[in-house]
This record gives sequence, C-alpha cells and structure tokens, in this order.
Amino acid sequence: MASMTRGEMQDLLNKFSLENGTYRTALIRDPRKVVEKQFNIAIPANVKVKAVEEDANTMYVVVPRTSAAGELDDADLEKVAGGSGMTKIKGDAKCESGMLNTVVSINASLI
Repeated sequence: MASMTRGEMQDLLNKFSLENGTYRTALIRDPRKVVEKQFNIAIPANVKVKAVEEDANTMYVVVPRTSAAGELDDADLEKVAGGSGMTKIKGDAKCESGMLNTVVSINASLI
C-alpha cells in the first residue's frame, strides 16, 4: 500500500470506528493491533499507541510533533516517497491505485 500520513490514517480509523461498533471496541481495547492489521504495518516497539475516546464534555486536540533538525516532516516524506496515490481533480480527491478500497476491504477481517 502507498504511504499515508498519520492524519490520513486517523481519518480512516475515525470513519471505520463510527461505522462499526465492534471495530470501535477493538480499536479502544488494542489500538496497536488494529492499526498494524488495518494498514499492514509493524509499529516499532518504542512507539506508544493510545486510543482515547471522546465524551460529550471533553474534546481532545492532537498537537503534531515538531521535526528535529534535519528530519523530514510527513508532507516532505510524502514528496520523497512519491505521494499517496491520490490526485486532486477539480477539488475532489481521486484514488489512482485503489488504495482506499483495499483498506476498506481489509477492515472486515480485523475483528
């Protein structure tokens, strides 16, 4: 699968968790396992993966980390990696490789 930014991954996780209660429960219970299976990646052991569920009285804002000197941020990495397979046509995103369809079909086998 083509490289995705953390924001794009989060958008898909949000979408799936709102559409599927069982998926949502699994994501809250073991976010590392769900993310690794969903995106077919191995998350390094030193990276923490936390699921936080909002309630009606609390809103969480995720503040992106800053890049260390000489380190590329997600946008720069996308340019180097050749992008995510997405193009914009008159303001609408179009998936060139079927990447998003693949991710959606993986969703059903995660639970």
